Amino acid sequence: MPLNRASRGRLPVLLFVAVAAFYFATAWVCGPASNWHGQTSEYYALLTDAFLAGQTSLLVPPPSELLALPNPYDPLRNGEFRLHDASLYHGKYYLYFGPTPALVLFLPYRVLTGSHLPSRIAVAIFCTCGFACTCALFFLLAKLEKWDIPTWFASSAVISLGTAPAFSFLLTHPSFYEVAIAAGCCFVMAGFLLTAHSLGQDRPRVSSLVGAGLCFGLAVGCRPNYAPIAILMVVLVTLRIRSSGTLALPFVGSVVLCGALLAAYNYARFQNPFEFGIRYQLFANPADPADLFYRLSHSLRTFLPNFYTLVLSPPSKWVCWFDRSMGLLWGAPTALLGLFTPFVLRYGVRRAVKLGSTRFIMYSMYVCALSILLVLALLDYAVARYTLDFAPEFVLLSWCLLAAVWQTLRRLDEGRQVPFRLTVAGTAFYSAGVEVLMCVLLFHFNGICR
Repeated sequence: MPLNRASRGRLPVLLFVAVAAFYFATAWVCGPASNWHGQTSEYYALLTDAFLAGQTSLLVPPPSELLALPNPYDPLRNGEFRLHDASLYHGKYYLYFGPTPALVLFLPYRVLTGSHLPSRIAVAIFCTCGFACTCALFFLLAKLEKWDIPTWFASSAVISLGTAPAFSFLLTHPSFYEVAIAAGCCFVMAGFLLTAHSLGQDRPRVSSLVGAGLCFGLAVGCRPNYAPIAILMVVLVTLRIRSSGTLALPFVGSVVLCGALLAAYNYARFQNPFEFGIRYQLFANPADPADLFYRLSHSLRTFLPNFYTLVLSPPSKWVCWFDRSMGLLWGAPTALLGLFTPFVLRYGVRRAVKLGSTRFIMYSMYVCALSILLVLALLDYAVARYTLDFAPEFVLLSWCLLAAVWQTLRRLDEGRQVPFRLTVAGTAFYSAGVEVLMCVLLFHFNGICR
């Protein structure tokens, strides 16, 4: 019996709810993350209290033993005194982690409830919101292009988008690092969604452009490595709507406003608008480089191995949570199509993707995701949790391209559609299976490490 319209839309929604529930259950069971030397790992709670006290430095004073060291940044000497990974500057602790999560989530929660939001719940919230924006963007582009999206295809897409590689690595170790990563991903996907919503109209909507600009700017406030994406989107959006006169100004102005506020925040802390505190960070061991130029000096030797790790490597390095890795394609084989988006758009699905606005969004996502991937490989950040910086974009691009391919195949007889259907559904459930298995294994190894 054929499904009616309401039933067709119900299954993808139920699957979305199931994935979101899995996020919260995993984060709750696996958290809270371990701390260091009895010190809290809830750093965003400390930052929230600092903001409520009207200051940018943490209310936690550095121990006098740490300040008395000849070199308090020496990881071999400061181990029992330091607040791990905090930034020490002029006798005060600061956090190099961006202020956005504290301002948009932790601080309002503290004001409304009087208690602190656990980091594990924050990670689940940001992952769920990013997942929601990714799904909304897929269905928005499908609606604008008037693609036929059957229930089996929509359900497979939702499952795959919700189990993009790296979600498991964040949810099974939900600490302040993962809060910043999940929040950055959430705001980037929200920025792409609002950009698509604006440019998909006959005349770009100013309110959506303002919202998109704020989202990209807030993403930089989560993690500074999103700055290239914000800059790229300013250039791309300006070029896209240059014929509409001053309509680009709301988008550009929103990004610039966020950048100016972030620069003022940095200046208030370190008297340098471009210093995030990494230079003054208290590392765990001497091999942790705080200097960007240190990483660049090793880039030529490590770039290709890092690129392989981020894209192709199987799961590895289980003992230390920080070094765990898994390549994009190992967790989401569908993303292979997204890696070749320009070629497929030009030569494979040209007739199915009719709107210039859709092509613009897809090319923009591709350029931004590829730039982040290359930067991570260049700077030796080949760690599984950083895969979330580019994986959702490539997975989403793949599903947009598969939807375009389906518009041609759906006209064929039922028998000739079967291989495509089986491949699409199979890869989606494979990705989901890998993520669930990874969560089980990571939970097991986290328990051993603790």
